[in-house]
Amino acid sequence: MKEFFFDKSFSQAEIDNLFLSGNEFENCLFDGCILSSVSFEKTIFIDCIFSQCDLNNVSIKSTVLKGVTFNTCKLNGIHFEFCPSFMLEMNFDTCQMHYTSFYGMNLENIHFKDCDLKESDFTGITAINAVFDGCDFSNSSFDQSNLQGADFTKAINYHINPLKNQIKKAKFSTSGLIGLVSDFGIEIIP
Repeated sequence: MKEFFFDKSFSQAEIDNLFLSGNEFENCLFDGCILSSVSFEKTIFIDCIFSQCDLNNVSIKSTVLKGVTFNTCKLNGIHFEFCPSFMLEMNFDTCQMHYTSFYGMNLENIHFKDCDLKESDFTGITAINAVFDGCDFSNSSFDQSNLQGADFTKAINYHINPLKNQIKKAKFSTSGLIGLVSDFGIEIIP
């Protein structure tokens, strides 16, 4: 039976006996919860905050994430592309997100701050005016993506081929230019 939770705070003790899948949470705080490999399928989260949570490998098929903020969370191996895009609105601050997939998603105006996005998949995304502030993209893939107006000025270790991605009006630092020209065999000498 579907339950609705409004304006509640959950710690590990409160979450242990709660079945999350298929329920609705609005204006809720999840603080220090270990939820790795839990199913969030068909769950609705509106204006919720996840703080210092372990969400590694959670299943989020058909999960609504509207106005959701992740602070200092572990989000490794999550396939965000299985969330419906019509209400999708997320922000990430100081999160570990290795092997995370955003394949084909609309991430317009999304904000990532100080996130570790190693080996993540950004293939086919639309990230117009997105901000990637202090993010590490080591071994992550960008292919056939629309990154127009995106801000990579404080990001590091990205590899973005301008011939395979739309980067008009995107912002990059001079130290990050190697990530734009490495496919061309160009040698940059400081």
